[in-house]
Amino acid sequence: MEAAALVERFLAYMEVPRGKADLALLNRLIDRFQRKVRWENLTKIIDYEAGASRKQFIPPIEVYVNRMVTQGYGGTCWTIAIGFHWLLRQLGYSAHYLYMDPGHLCLRVDLDQPYYVDLGYCAPLFQAYPLHQSFVAADDRETFTYTAAADGITIVRRPGPTKTLNPEPVELEELLPIINRSNDWNTSFVLQELLIFGNVEDIPTSLTNGTLKQYFPDRKIKRELEPDELRHWITDKFGMDFALYEQASGIFRRRRAQLDRDRH
Repeated sequence: MEAAALVERFLAYMEVPRGKADLALLNRLIDRFQRKVRWENLTKIIDYEAGASRKQFIPPIEVYVNRMVTQGYGGTCWTIAIGFHWLLRQLGYSAHYLYMDPGHLCLRVDLDQPYYVDLGYCAPLFQAYPLHQSFVAADDRETFTYTAAADGITIVRRPGPTKTLNPEPVELEELLPIINRSNDWNTSFVLQELLIFGNVEDIPTSLTNGTLKQYFPDRKIKRELEPDELRHWITDKFGMDFALYEQASGIFRRRRAQLDRDRH
């Protein structure tokens, strides 16, 4: 499919009409993306073997857009950032990759000033933020503190890890060793469980294997789902293709079992 047609599919799914490449459109795209697209590691699991054989783990843009639009999937930070970067460039934005240590990809968009754009962090970031200005973003799940200082940019999540952001653009080729490490079944934290996160009816919601967590203003719900409940949540709540979930789950169980056998 030609790039123009892929852009229109992407925008139609976001329910955002094409417009001038300005901050208002950027914020609208970010907001709609965060509310509709699911962070998940299922497609990462599915793509692993083909990616390992060709030493290229990121799916083609056609595959990414089709999975998003027709199957309800998004990816991890690498896939999400690369896909959104592609869209922004197609719309005329000056978009660049930024690396957050250890192991996270986000974006810089240069308009009247450079902006920090991050859609793959499962964080309450529903707009672009000036890259060199501190801010705090919070929801019922977490507090995200971004501190810009003369000696660097630090991100503290409560609960969660602390990371540092390099504000200078990087080329994707520079990050290939890190992308490869993120696909190492022996060490990558994101390949240890089946993971889904999204804002379901504006409630931060995660699914780890069969454990559901929802973060309401007055309470947190955590419970194990029965098989029929799992299907209901994936298909009706997260809006994801259950057959793809089953495919990823089968690969995951097989590979984890093989790793356990190798260790013993």
